[in-house]
Amino acid sequence: MKAFDGFKSEKSSQGSFGQLPAGAYVGKITSVKIEGAEPDQTLAIAVDVTEGEHQGYFTQRLKHDQSLGGKFEVKYKGVYRLRIPNPANTRAMYPDSDKKRFNDAIWRIEASNPGYHWDWNEKGLVGRLVGFSMQEDEYNGNAFTRIGRFEVVDDVRAGIIPKMKPRKPRQDASASAPAEPSGFTQVETELPF
Repeated sequence: MKAFDGFKSEKSSQGSFGQLPAGAYVGKITSVKIEGAEPDQTLAIAVDVTEGEHQGYFTQRLKHDQSLGGKFEVKYKGVYRLRIPNPANTRAMYPDSDKKRFNDAIWRIEASNPGYHWDWNEKGLVGRLVGFSMQEDEYNGNAFTRIGRFEVVDDVRAGIIPKMKPRKPRQDASASAPAEPSGFTQVETELPF
């Protein structure tokens, strides 16, 4: 390998942005939109942490990710998606479960905002308080946290949120070995050199 100008062995100043730890947080709904076309629609609800040491986490994470540049679209990580129940939905494998999940999420938003009642205007959710649980997950050997469900704000503040069960690890069809604890998949192969 030929040396190049500007080489200096040093830690990158960009670094990585730590994950929001698993647990429950008090947040605010920052935006809402309906994704997809009828009958296959999803209500995407963006939230951010408003209390505690992780206040503003998702906004700060977005700014950090945007500062890295690159060719891939940077996405806001604090989005909770609810499939909008519709009997004609072609993607709904469990329509009753979708209804229960939607009803439960709206109930938790109402319970977190005294005097607010769902009126089928999704834009009316913006600015509302909501608690949410961050759940540990894994995909292709990469561990991360994601929003598991909405919670009632008073329950989060009181610390009475039930612990969520960890999801079973998922792997795509191309993975040939179980995930190692370090988050990497070890594949035995003969090197060509």
